[in-house]
Amino acid sequence: MSIVRLGKLHLHWCKNCNVPIVEKGECGICSDEGSQVKITPPGDVRPAFGSDIALIKEIIDKQWGTSYSDNILDQNDVVLLNSSPHLDRMDEVIIDGRVIGNLRYNVFKKARGEEPYEFLIRPWDGLEEPERGYVIVDRGAVNPILNGASILAPGIIDVHEDIDEGDEVLILDKDLDVIATGPAQMDAQEMKTSDHGKAVKNRWRISDNTSNGISNDWDKVLEANKHLIKRRVEKAINFIKREIKKNDLPLAVAYSGGKDSLATLHLVLHAEVKPDLMFIDTGIELPETVENVTHIADKHDLDLISKKAESGYWNNVDHFGPSARDYRWCCKTCKLGPTALLIDKNYPEGVLSFIGQRRYESKQRMDKGNTWDNPWVPGQESASPIQEWTALHVWMYLFMKDADYNPLYEEGFERIGCWLCPASDLAEFESLENRYDEFHKLDEMLDDFKEKAGLPGIWKDLGMWRWIDIPKNMQEILDITDEESITEIDTDIPKPQIPDMLEDKRTRELLQIILSLDDILPTENCDVDELLDTVNKNGLEQDEIYEIYLKARYCTECGICVARCPNDALSFEDGISISSEKCSSCRICLGKCPVVEYHQRVILKD
Repeated sequence: MSIVRLGKLHLHWCKNCNVPIVEKGECGICSDEGSQVKITPPGDVRPAFGSDIALIKEIIDKQWGTSYSDNILDQNDVVLLNSSPHLDRMDEVIIDGRVIGNLRYNVFKKARGEEPYEFLIRPWDGLEEPERGYVIVDRGAVNPILNGASILAPGIIDVHEDIDEGDEVLILDKDLDVIATGPAQMDAQEMKTSDHGKAVKNRWRISDNTSNGISNDWDKVLEANKHLIKRRVEKAINFIKREIKKNDLPLAVAYSGGKDSLATLHLVLHAEVKPDLMFIDTGIELPETVENVTHIADKHDLDLISKKAESGYWNNVDHFGPSARDYRWCCKTCKLGPTALLIDKNYPEGVLSFIGQRRYESKQRMDKGNTWDNPWVPGQESASPIQEWTALHVWMYLFMKDADYNPLYEEGFERIGCWLCPASDLAEFESLENRYDEFHKLDEMLDDFKEKAGLPGIWKDLGMWRWIDIPKNMQEILDITDEESITEIDTDIPKPQIPDMLEDKRTRELLQIILSLDDILPTENCDVDELLDTVNKNGLEQDEIYEIYLKARYCTECGICVARCPNDALSFEDGISISSEKCSSCRICLGKCPVVEYHQRVILKD
């Protein structure tokens, strides 16, 4: 996967105190500036909670022996995780100022029916001899290996019998010291018998970057970073006050139940402002999230302004097909549409909404900046006081505030949002499958879509449904399956001819807006030829009418156009309905629409 650069790599480490420093600056304990930790961009580092550490230890012990992880990390260590670009979950594990390895969810192993989690260890001086998962090389192979050469079969003098091709292997010299690590290119039997060929790929060689033995804990980490977080907080509060002064609007915090919106709320409260708490229940929220929203509103005595997505995900999936990373219709119908209706009802003059958006989340959010208007949500002025913060900034601030964050974070969730979000990793879906009763809905929907579209089983089982255009490196998985290719649903939906579209009553009603006619176009027993003459006189092309046709025929009742209308002329009545008495043909309602923007997948309900 390519490197993703979204901002500066901030993480530093004070060797004197053995604590992370959230950005370049002096340690608050010893005043040492520390040194930068070499991590992979984007560098959105976060704490490892107990469940994360337990998983890392479990995988290490499976690979190299019972309790082998005890000489690598302790359950009480300060451990950081840095999510790195990969097909699925991959976290660099950071301890004592160094990356000790990567926890990876290997989709290729899942495709072969094997344990998908693996740990890619980076060796250091003093790493103990493992019980299994090792090869021993002769003395003549040591220097070439330390210089980067691969481990060749003829140089191996012993190998643990359980090694399979693809396993992560520790390379030992004759003194049983670890000198390198990498993936096996042969199984144990072939390594023993082959007189040529690469047996193990040399991924990492031994480093002298070992622990200094100084103990640490999160209280010590917060003490070392208190002054740096304080500086960030002061800057954020000044930003909040400027935005409030600039926008003479009611104030709200858009709260999702996640860490970033919680930090944003605390900053607004820190600025001595009492906002409304604005929450959209998409209908696909985890129960813990909904509980956290209510708890936070009660704890801080805030007015909770909420709305549930009435059209919802399940009502629309037959129309759009499964949502995908490059096809996020769900955000518009389940989040932004209800937000537009909520604002229209509760803040008719508009609202200044503070949102927990950060540049390190995605390129789209990096490009958006710290203030923006959303074309999907009229009336909302959006601002993020934590745009330049990393996840570690956020967590340190929340720890310092003793904030009541969503308990799902302590159960291994990196992000909190809709539980079937296509941006989730297979690792997250695997954990949901074992704990969430409604997971069967997603399972059944994907099965149904797969059958109707004639797609193979791996399209669902390996999470390929999460893309419209499946990445090339995901398609490489096909090489180890019986499938020759993945043929996505035919997305070239033929446009109906104009006369056929004019047969639709809803289309004719919406056309009156475009044509600005004094009289309503006939909706019953109409003469299509007469309507066609009217359309032609107004110079309307097929594409223009097609957009109207899509909006009229396949309305999801998301509410975006209703919220746009300044005359309150739109309402829902088995789709969108227009009041001829109120409509002024201003066309404001004819802005962005999910059914026009997102119709790449076939409309199955027809």
